Amino acid sequence: MSRRSSGEGSVIQTKNGRWAAVIELPRGADGKRNRRWRRARTKAEAQALLREMSDELRRSGSIADANRTLQEAVDEYRALRASTQGLSQGTLDQDEGPLKLIDTGLGHQRLASLTVADCDRFLRRAAAGELGRTLGDRYLRRLRRTLINVVQNEMRIGSVSRNVAHLALAPSSQKTSKDMRALTIDELRALLDVATDGRLIVIDLCGRNGLRPAEARAVRWIDVDLDQGELTVSGQMNRQNERTGPKTKKAGRTIQIDGHTADRLRAWRTEQEEYRNVARGAWVEHGLVVTTAVGSPIDRHSLARSIRLCCSKAAIMPSISPYELRHTAISMQADAGHSSWEIADWAGTSEAMISQVYRHRLRRVATLRPLT
Repeated sequence: MSRRSSGEGSVIQTKNGRWAAVIELPRGADGKRNRRWRRARTKAEAQALLREMSDELRRSGSIADANRTLQEAVDEYRALRASTQGLSQGTLDQDEGPLKLIDTGLGHQRLASLTVADCDRFLRRAAAGELGRTLGDRYLRRLRRTLINVVQNEMRIGSVSRNVAHLALAPSSQKTSKDMRALTIDELRALLDVATDGRLIVIDLCGRNGLRPAEARAVRWIDVDLDQGELTVSGQMNRQNERTGPKTKKAGRTIQIDGHTADRLRAWRTEQEEYRNVARGAWVEHGLVVTTAVGSPIDRHSLARSIRLCCSKAAIMPSISPYELRHTAISMQADAGHSSWEIADWAGTSEAMISQVYRHRLRRVATLRPLT
C-alpha cells in the first residue's frame, strides 16, 4: 500500500478501540512526516472530523495544531512584538499586562478548541477581578484587542483558520471609577509650599508643566536646559522602576518651563549634590533629576504616599493622586483659553484624548434664542 500524499486523509481505529481522523500535510524542513490528528469516539464522528479537516485545508491552506495552546500563541506574539521595528519600549510595556492576563486566564486552552464562549468567559472573569485587580472599561477593551491580535497572529502563521476572538464582547467594568479632580491655583500653591526635596520637583513638573508622573520621575539632568528654560521629555519609568522610551510617539516633546520651575530645579540640583556628598559610596548615579537620598529612582508607590502626605499638610481634602496633578495642569491650560490641539501638543497626547477627558473644561456653549 502506497503512502498518502499531501492533503490526503483517512479514518483509523486506535489500539484502545477509539477512532481518529488523520490527514497528511507537507513534510517539514527536517523531512519528517507532518500529520494532524483529531480523535473521536465513533467512526462516524471521525469521518465527520476528516471532512472538516479537508475543508479547512482547502479553505486556509493549513490545519490548526490540535495541541497548540494560547500560552504558546502568547509567547509567539510577544516575540513578534519585540522584533517589530518602530515600536517604542512604552508600547511594548503596555502590551505586557494584557498578555500576562491572557496567559493566566486562557494559557491552558487549546487553540483548536477555542470558542467565542471561551473568550467571553475569560473577559467576564477579568472584568470581575477573578484574574487579579478589577479592570476598568478602557483596559478591558485593550485586553479584548490584544486577544484578537494574538489569535490573528496565529492565523498569519497558519495555526488556526479563523479568529473567534473577533466575535467576543468586552463586558462592562464592575469597577467604580474615580472622577479625576483638578486642583485650584491656590491649592496647587499650597501643595508646593509644603513639599520638599524630589516631591516638590514632581509636583511642579506635573502640576504646572503637565508631565505624566512616570515622565517626571524619568527626567534626567541632560534633558534640562535651564539657560534656555527648556525641558525635553524623552522617556518614562515603567512599573519595574526602569527608564524606558516615551509612552507614545506623541509623548516625546520639548516644552518651555517658567522661571519658578527653573529656580526650583536650580535649588534642587544644589541640594542633590549635598546628598551625593553625604552618601558618597552609597550613591548610585542614574543622572535623574528626581531621586532618593542615595540617587536611586523614586518608586511610584512611594510618590503616591508622599503626595497624600503633602495634601494632608496643606489641608487639601480629599487627597489627590499623582496623575491628578497632570489633570490640574491641563485643566488650567484649558481655562486659559488654549485650543485642544495646542494643549494636546504641549501635554504629549492626542487631541481626541484632551477633548474626551477634559471636554467639560473646553466646551463653549452658544447662547441660543428660543424658537418662535
